[in-house]
Amino acid sequence: MLPAGRMYMKFIYDKELFQRYYKDILKNMALLLLISSLSVIAPLLLRNAMDIAFQGCFRHGMLFWYLIVLTFLYSIKFAYNRFRFWFAEKFKNEETVNLYRKIFHVSYDKINEMEPTYIAERVNHTVSTVFNLYCNSMTGIFVSAVTVVAVLWMVTKISRELAVLYFLQIPLQYFGFQKLLNGEKSRLSQYSSELQNIAAKNNKNIKAVISDVNSIKQYGEADGILSFIGKSMGNITKMERKANSYAMDMCTVLEYLSLLLKNSCFLFITCLYITDRASIGDLVYLNLINDIYYTSISEVINIQINLRDLHGAACFVSEEIEANYEEDGHVILDRIETISGEIKNIGYGNTELITEGSFAFHKGDRIALTGESGSGKSTFAKMLTKFLRCEGIKVNGYDIRCLENRALRERIFYLAQSSWLLPFSIKENITLGNAVPEEKWRQLLQMEFMQKFVRSEAGLDRMVYENGANLSGGDRQKIMLGRIFLQDPDVIILDESFSALDEKSGEDIITKILSMYPDRIIMIISHSERHLRHCNKRAVIREKRLTVG
Repeated sequence: MLPAGRMYMKFIYDKELFQRYYKDILKNMALLLLISSLSVIAPLLLRNAMDIAFQGCFRHGMLFWYLIVLTFLYSIKFAYNRFRFWFAEKFKNEETVNLYRKIFHVSYDKINEMEPTYIAERVNHTVSTVFNLYCNSMTGIFVSAVTVVAVLWMVTKISRELAVLYFLQIPLQYFGFQKLLNGEKSRLSQYSSELQNIAAKNNKNIKAVISDVNSIKQYGEADGILSFIGKSMGNITKMERKANSYAMDMCTVLEYLSLLLKNSCFLFITCLYITDRASIGDLVYLNLINDIYYTSISEVINIQINLRDLHGAACFVSEEIEANYEEDGHVILDRIETISGEIKNIGYGNTELITEGSFAFHKGDRIALTGESGSGKSTFAKMLTKFLRCEGIKVNGYDIRCLENRALRERIFYLAQSSWLLPFSIKENITLGNAVPEEKWRQLLQMEFMQKFVRSEAGLDRMVYENGANLSGGDRQKIMLGRIFLQDPDVIILDESFSALDEKSGEDIITKILSMYPDRIIMIISHSERHLRHCNKRAVIREKRLTVG
């Protein structure tokens, strides 16, 4: 685990990230600096125009330049808002993808520990935090600091006493903010943490209910289930009320402190005018510049809130994602010819499922993997894809730990019991967004199992519901066959893949796979002897021992 300081610096100065966006960051800073400069200059021009006017000499040119600067200022603000929306969209889209790319490297065990809702929420929060860091905090602090110095210099020209009063507002606001933040921070953090936990649990429950609405309707349990959801929502509302009340109280006190200081300055300015130590232009100028000055101070002080958010984002990326990357090798194999090994304690976590045994699989082998439920069949299969620890396994004579994960998995197709489908079109579910050579795609469309999709009204553009709810078991498996054909793997693992189909349909698909790939290693995990009769080898897991015959 990195020390907090190093973790911050590593997170703040991500070289690759900075190189991707430094031009946009500089544009954002330049526009903000220009807006800040014009915001200070425009009141100054108005001040001079009013002083000249009260002396009985109205100058149209001065007013003209004021209008020009003001028009230019709001034109820049308009351009900045457009640029900011564009930059935010670009940054969040790209970095969300990049962060999920990091998550794809996280170990199998760690991914299983985290709820999908939790991952999605943390990713969104992290990306937003990083965007605020680069677009708001880093650039905003610089621009705000320049603005504060410029305003203090301008005020010094009017009155040194007033400049001192303006300057004193910085430590007063800072320490006042600190006092309030430190006083309520622990309670606010507690409520915020409890709220996140309750909300995550409630979202999980709602997702489970929605995914099984038909079963609930069948058993007539809707009212009872809905009462549970209502109770959970009540708990969320109650916790939100507590958290928001403290946050609002804190903001109210800070607002009061700020208003008190601003009014004190304005009263002092008025006294200067009454005693002829300031002109009417000075009075108007200082009144206009007040909001700019206080906004700039707030930007500098609020960095503490941004740093607190940054801490959570940095911990998520460094401690939950990067610290749990799966081990990767460097050897890339073009083809898998053999898989062999001496079993040395296969399992996950502290659970050992297979403690001994040996095996050797070669091209053309059809292996039937059998054993009681929970004996470790799926674990053994996942070990071959490096999802789980895999000591003692060799692929083409190489230690599997030396092989590059992505390259290995591209050569192995693992089909689990539940077909993994996305809420996209049938074509997108088959290609998974990958580019497919035109000739390869044409060959796939000519396959017999694809004809139902090709000839249907919507064709391959038909949308698939979440988890394939609008597809039959056979249609789901045909999509899997399409994936196998496009991937063209060397090893195919069928893990209870056809349990949802009738015996004949499952048999037909297995026959189709075997005929398509006569020279590949195919492993079938099934309890059906009819499916296993196609195999020339049988691997049995019994009493934590693997035996191949």
